[in-house]
Amino acid sequence: MTTIQQASGEVESCVKKVVALGARRTGTAAEIEEEVWAACLALGRTVMAAFFAQQALKSRPAAYSHEGRDFELVGRQTTQIGTRFGKVEVSQPIGEPANGTGPRDLPLMRELGLPGGFTLPVVTLFARLCAMMAFAQARGLFRGVFGWSPSPRAVLRMVDATGEQVRPFLDQVGPPDDDGDVLVIEVDGKGAPAISSREYARRTKPRRAKATNGRHGRRARRRANPRPRRAPGKKSKNAKVAAVGVIYTLKRDANGKLEGPINKRVYATFTSYRALFLWLRDEAIKRGYGTTKFRKALFLADGAQVLWDLKKEFFPDAEECLDWFHAVEKLWEVGKAICRGTRRERKALEEWVAKHKKALRDGKVIEILNELMTTLDQTPVTGPGNKYRRHVLEKVVNYFAEHAGRMRYKQLRCEDLSIGSGVIEGAVRHLVGVRLDGPGMRWGRDRAEAILHLRCVLINGQWQAFEAFLAARPAFRLRAQPVPTRTHDAKPVAMAA
Repeated sequence: MTTIQQASGEVESCVKKVVALGARRTGTAAEIEEEVWAACLALGRTVMAAFFAQQALKSRPAAYSHEGRDFELVGRQTTQIGTRFGKVEVSQPIGEPANGTGPRDLPLMRELGLPGGFTLPVVTLFARLCAMMAFAQARGLFRGVFGWSPSPRAVLRMVDATGEQVRPFLDQVGPPDDDGDVLVIEVDGKGAPAISSREYARRTKPRRAKATNGRHGRRARRRANPRPRRAPGKKSKNAKVAAVGVIYTLKRDANGKLEGPINKRVYATFTSYRALFLWLRDEAIKRGYGTTKFRKALFLADGAQVLWDLKKEFFPDAEECLDWFHAVEKLWEVGKAICRGTRRERKALEEWVAKHKKALRDGKVIEILNELMTTLDQTPVTGPGNKYRRHVLEKVVNYFAEHAGRMRYKQLRCEDLSIGSGVIEGAVRHLVGVRLDGPGMRWGRDRAEAILHLRCVLINGQWQAFEAFLAARPAFRLRAQPVPTRTHDAKPVAMAA
């Protein structure tokens, strides 16, 4: 056991080494920098060791109670605590249950806020790194900077524990003070590859002996277990759709123009679109939706009917707008069907689309719809390509008829309001695609949700407040084991708080 005097002596010795490096007259800047950094890490470890030793020697009652249970101090145990400077050994007291049953208590860990044997900065830094990059890359980066890294299992425990705290944190965050005049809500979704039961069983099987892991061994296994050929349209990644919502405001400037987005906040979940809309409604009400705070509320989305049904239920007072770019895509789709020979001569197609884009922007939705219906009636049932042409025309006519009331682009532009959902399109790419849809990735439901929530905090610029929130929660701790993997076909079960 390290005494206080020994720890203090080691600190003084490390300080002298750091000072001596500054007085060296030989070596390159890179060499000195490497040595100074290593010496600073060693100094940090000795300082933390002295601090832990001082705290471990505090007098404590032999019998005490914690969370309604009685404990007795029975001795000490030497353990390692992970800090940013490295692993530090400490001899800490152990509390055994008075009745002899149940888990032990480590009072020093509780008093100093050391979840799972790591300092909170280590836990939050790893959670942040894992929200930005793959777990193995996060461990490699941490090791390259600090000279050590927690085990893969410990990293999963950190992600699980911090991810569970994101929703309570976001629920208690207050509304922004400087919101604008118009509240805008945009919703979309994007799939992330989920692991199947079959693939999970294959990945968790014991590894084969090295003799069969070579090139010929892999070839023999492929021949013995050929992959079934996928049917047309069947995806290989078993995508689980993340429902993503963005709330922001627009503020009128001195020239009378609406500027934004202001106070943009991203929220997402893999649970369901309904769960997302419940969350968005709470956040919108928190910011003033339903009161006289905002001059207008605007809801933007693509043509998915589920989004508009939920919008009517949760945001009945918000003005509706179908995303402009999705409407233009439909014009291109029907234009390719109407303008024959566009593969050889594209000018006619571009002129047709440009003409109808201008009409759509001028609010002539009914005129466009009537023209498409006339074209459909004049297209024979039989003839080269007519079956496909009629199919496209019918689909686009139904689309425009269903969303005609949401295509008031001229009026919205006159009011200087947004008509395109570029904000949410960028959000789903940045939130889901960049981190969760990488090559070879296969996610379990719960851990994908944890990473998704952590990325929401990161993208919203709330990470520093999130760290303060965790530091203020004395009950924050890591699970004894990582959350078990749930495959994409497993029944949804809420994660324990």
